[in-house]
Amino acid sequence: MKKTALCTLLFCVLGFSMLQANTYQTDSLKSIKPTYLSNEQYLAYTKANPFELVLVAEINNYPSPQKALQYAQQLNLNAAQKSQITQILNEMARKAKEMGSFILAQESKLNTLFKEQKINDGSLIFYTNKIGALQGELRNAYLKAHIATKKVLSATQLQKYKQLVVVN
Repeated sequence: MKKTALCTLLFCVLGFSMLQANTYQTDSLKSIKPTYLSNEQYLAYTKANPFELVLVAEINNYPSPQKALQYAQQLNLNAAQKSQITQILNEMARKAKEMGSFILAQESKLNTLFKEQKINDGSLIFYTNKIGALQGELRNAYLKAHIATKKVLSATQLQKYKQLVVVN
C-alpha cells in the first residue's frame, strides 16, 4: 500500500517536473504534432478550433464569442458588449493555448514511452488520466466562454444569433 502511494506520488512529481522542464523541437506553432493525432485533434489543441468540444453549447443557443464578434453588426452589439465578449474570447484563447500545449506535451511523453518500450501500468495510468483531465479543462474553457457570452447578449440578440448561425 505504501509502495503504491509512493509510486503514485513520484509519478505526479515527475510528471509535473517534466511538464515544466521538457523542451521539444518546435514548429511555428511552438508545439509538436504526435503522428497519431488527427489534424482535427491537433487543431483543437493548437488553434482554438474546438467544434466537437463546443457543439453541445452551439446547438443549445449558447453563442461562440468568436462568432458573436464576427456578427457584431448584425447583432447590434454595443461597445460595452464588444468589449466584454472580446475579454471572454481572449481569456478562452489564453486558456485553450495553455491547455493545448500541456496536452501535446503529455501526448508526446506518452508517445515516447511507447516508442522506447518503457511504458508500464503506472505511467500509462498517470499519462492517460493527466491527458483526460487536461482535455476536460480545455473543453471547460470553451464551454465557459459560450456561457459567459450568452449572459452578455439580450434575448433579441440571442434569437438573431440563432438565425445567423445554423448548427446541424
